[in-house]
Amino acid sequence: MKVQIKDAAAGTAAFEIDWSRAEGLHAALVQLKNKFGLQDDISMDHLLGVGGIIKPVETADESDRFWPTIEDCLSRALADLDTMRRKEGDFIAADLHARLDYIAGCLGEIKHDTADLLNQYRERLKERIAVLTQETVELDPARLAQEAAYLADRSDISEEIVRVQSHIEQFQHIMDSEEPGGRKLNFLLQELHREFNTIGSKIGHADTAHRVVDVKSELEKIREQIQNVE
Repeated sequence: MKVQIKDAAAGTAAFEIDWSRAEGLHAALVQLKNKFGLQDDISMDHLLGVGGIIKPVETADESDRFWPTIEDCLSRALADLDTMRRKEGDFIAADLHARLDYIAGCLGEIKHDTADLLNQYRERLKERIAVLTQETVELDPARLAQEAAYLADRSDISEEIVRVQSHIEQFQHIMDSEEPGGRKLNFLLQELHREFNTIGSKIGHADTAHRVVDVKSELEKIREQIQNVE
């Protein structure tokens, strides 16, 4: 912000004469004229040529006189700025909360879809083996259960779900805080990206993959909004 004050009377500048300097210079010129028998008259050019005889009058500092007006304008401008930023902040917060709620909803659906992984993998293995052997081989239930348990363990995302839930809660807490949290929100956003990447790589469900893609899209939109957060 820049404040510029113009004096309406700036065109009528005042000057003053340094009489001591002028009289001393004139006396010196008279002495030179008499000493050397010069016939020329002492002119105005001789006096002004040395400089310093006529100089502008320094204007008094009147900033205190203008300050009440400046303070009033500045206060109103800052109040308007604060109001505008609060409105923008409320809009951004509402948008982020809505997107976080959507992500939490997607996480709930992923958790529900993967709650019975052991039985899902057992049935999937039975179907694949049946297709490959054309149902000519009798399946060993114990071995089938062992293989299904191995696949389910590799696909377990319970830790990722817990961490995502924690990150979402921290995200919302930071947004509701009065302290600046832009950097913290950026960090949590990176962590959310990483957790959903892990979930997507562990789970081969088409529905889960689609939800992970949707979540990543929301995270990208959140990232764009966070650029406006201090």
